Amino acid sequence: MRTLTVIWLHEPSTSDADMMSVVEHGLSDAFRDFCAEAFNVRMPLDYPPLKLATVSSPEALPDALFIDGNPSRGMTEGGDDACLFMVDDSFYSEAVRGVPLKEWLKTYIPALPKVVVVYPGRAPVVVPQRRWAKKRIEVLADPERHHERIVHLFKAFWLPRFWNALRQYVQVKAGTNWHTPGHNGGNAFADSPFLKGLYEAFGSMIFRSDLSVSVESLGDLSSPEVQTPLSEAQKVSSEIFGSALSRYVTNGTSTSNKAMLMTLLKPGEVVLVDRNCHKSVHHAIVMSGAVPRYLPSRWNSRLGVWRPVSLEDVQRALEVESALRPRLLVLTTCTYEGVLYPVWEVSRLCERAGVLFYADEAWAGYMSFHPFYTRTDRVTGRAVRYNAVNETSGAHFAVQSTHKTMAAFSQASMIHVSLRFKALLEEDSSPQFRWLRRRFALNGHGSFEKFTHDLHEFLRYWHSTSPHYPFLATLDVAGVQMRLEGMKLIDERLKWAADFRARVAAECGLPESECFAGLEDIAGAAGEWSSAGYLKDPLKIVLMLRSPEACAAFKKALLKSHIQWEKSTATTILFLVTVGTVEEHFECLFRVCRLNRALIGRPAAGAEDDGAVSSAVEGQPVVLPRDAALCDGEFVTLDASVGRIASQFLVPYPPGIPVFVPGLRITEAMVELVKGVIASEGVGAVHGLFCRGGHIPCYVEVLNRDEESRLLNPSSPLCAFH
Repeated sequence: MRTLTVIWLHEPSTSDADMMSVVEHGLSDAFRDFCAEAFNVRMPLDYPPLKLATVSSPEALPDALFIDGNPSRGMTEGGDDACLFMVDDSFYSEAVRGVPLKEWLKTYIPALPKVVVVYPGRAPVVVPQRRWAKKRIEVLADPERHHERIVHLFKAFWLPRFWNALRQYVQVKAGTNWHTPGHNGGNAFADSPFLKGLYEAFGSMIFRSDLSVSVESLGDLSSPEVQTPLSEAQKVSSEIFGSALSRYVTNGTSTSNKAMLMTLLKPGEVVLVDRNCHKSVHHAIVMSGAVPRYLPSRWNSRLGVWRPVSLEDVQRALEVESALRPRLLVLTTCTYEGVLYPVWEVSRLCERAGVLFYADEAWAGYMSFHPFYTRTDRVTGRAVRYNAVNETSGAHFAVQSTHKTMAAFSQASMIHVSLRFKALLEEDSSPQFRWLRRRFALNGHGSFEKFTHDLHEFLRYWHSTSPHYPFLATLDVAGVQMRLEGMKLIDERLKWAADFRARVAAECGLPESECFAGLEDIAGAAGEWSSAGYLKDPLKIVLMLRSPEACAAFKKALLKSHIQWEKSTATTILFLVTVGTVEEHFECLFRVCRLNRALIGRPAAGAEDDGAVSSAVEGQPVVLPRDAALCDGEFVTLDASVGRIASQFLVPYPPGIPVFVPGLRITEAMVELVKGVIASEGVGAVHGLFCRGGHIPCYVEVLNRDEESRLLNPSSPLCAFH
């Protein structure tokens, strides 16, 4: 079983040998008791479950934690399983390689809890309220006497508040249920001669913990302000993920996007958005009444993927003079294929323009738990992080599909609001954000409380009033797990993925770059993407196949071996590495790669960018999307729709991007793209088409002529975007 490490930045002394053994065993005893209570774990932990590793000076920290002192090389054997950092008070104000210790820790190991060890007779130390604690040396040196205090400290860091309360209620407090849901703790299944197998397959706990908001003591998503185990769990998640505010969502990041954009945007306001964003962002724009201004989308036809938006395109869009100034920028980082944006650069551009930066981080919520996801800012020279919401420099908001890559049930999502956004509201006086302080004003001043109130109100629009409590419990536990062992989990998988890529390349007799798509393959070599700060996440493995026929044959081989991939294009297959991926998974996949190595390789030469596809998604709306979506409209055939204005979405896959969007004037390129997908994949591959009995001709809804005349307005600011 896994043993974790406590790193202690400690001043050496002659009595250390005896004291270290006492401290290590005292911490381990407390940790084992804590785990037994918090996680119902008694036997599986090795003894001691906590190892104590000392570092004698701040300057020695990089070499103690990172291979060759470089976080991009990975963690050392002692650093990869660190779960807690302790520092003697004498070192608290010192520096690491010229960077204050507090700043260095905040950048490289932000999620790890930190404890300042206080010695008698020394000047008092003031520590931050979040992620830090203080303990006297007497407590650590006499752990038997102070056992309960140490257990309480561990609870403050790692206790999953909601799951603990839910488990206690189910196992101890629950009695006869006279409330929803109707299966009544699983009785409807357990007592059925037909469905008892379902009950046994799922296990009793999943049914018994499926409770109702009638159990007021546990908490309710609709009342996050009330102090309950659910609200306490969200506060702990906020601390773990480094946000000013974190909120749980049980029906996916789709709902997170809708609630957030409706909170932030008013009807008629402009939002800059990558056209290749999740369809829920497009839906949210329609529902909020906002005006989308699409950033340039460029198609990579060789791999069948969309390239990221360049910083130059972002900057150009932010600087465009028009009748309506943008209020929000929405980017997806990382992209489906794993391209990460330099969020600190994007944030700098946005703040200069007075625009809020909203990051859809659905595919990479784990980045704050490993130092690999850091980079040196080319402007300031400081180390910065790729996780969108952080305390160095990043986005103002992030939404994460916790279920996608961390250990939460499907549909479980989180919203994170940054400390920087809170400061913009309540501390910053920059004129470009005067609109923001007016938007969320209370008694004439910008108020984070007012923003929080508005967000909660829109969340109530979207939350179910009967949330699934096991979903909420997994959100609680997923964050605690990442704080406790996230560095170990991510480090293992980074190493396994690197080893897998090297082995496959060796088996194929090719360089890795010929087998797996990297940043330049996806984004394009001409963009100097790496020097601009873009990064390919190695936990998104994009295997390249030589041709569409080779890709189809490889997928058949995968299915024969009972291996399911995440996504494929005509020439690539995407494999997600998550916290639940185990080493055996790589072995199974490697066997398929070895047996089919002749199929693996860079696709045959072709146009790097298909202008026909890119031109199909370059239009801007001529009618407000909400107005177009709410029209009566009329059905016309695809061919007859050219020149008309769409009143619905058409989302073909591939390429998996909305081509028809309410308010867009339909072009021949748009129609040809959709028809091409129908020809190759069938009508079912285009979401939104109306086909009677599934047969061609297919129809799409457009504005009728009267609606066009009424809604088209030559003086509208929309015309400025064309």
